Amino acid sequence: MKKSLTLFIVFISFSLSAFDDKNISEFHRLLIFNDKNQLMVVKIKNTNFWVTPGLYSENPSLTNTHLYNLAKEYGLAVSQPNLQGVFLLKNQQTNALSNRSFFKVNVIEGKTKKPVNIDEIKWLPVNEAIQVITFPHINVLLKQITNFPNEAWGGTILRYKENGQFKAKMNKDFYPLKLDNSN
Repeated sequence: MKKSLTLFIVFISFSLSAFDDKNISEFHRLLIFNDKNQLMVVKIKNTNFWVTPGLYSENPSLTNTHLYNLAKEYGLAVSQPNLQGVFLLKNQQTNALSNRSFFKVNVIEGKTKKPVNIDEIKWLPVNEAIQVITFPHINVLLKQITNFPNEAWGGTILRYKENGQFKAKMNKDFYPLKLDNSN
């Protein structure tokens, strides 16, 4: 699974090279669920932004290691990351492109702690988490992933501001991804 996941992420990265790849960043969002099926949401220090944990990555071959380390920063040991979606996000303000991968994990053990860049942590049912998360693009993708958990999804989404409010709209509708799980 690790090998096919890595190859898949590398494939997605290269397939988007038709865009100016200097402007494409790789961001991995970790959807951490506890034993009550509640999703972890976090408030970023010195902001009013609520999100799920995530990180930028330059090395797709180390994605799982980075995700395990991210969970460890929160004091948690987690299950193997399960790829739930790979999306292209375009920021209308900056024209920046970003590959956004969403991975789901379950807590195996540990006691939640706050990393230095986090003000607050909440465990919420997904429908409540969506009400708390600041950015509509995360919510649109999270809804798709949690409504259809047995598929991995792709799509392209535009993030923009309108009247000072964050907004999002799908530029390319969701489509199921074909993952090679034979390894």
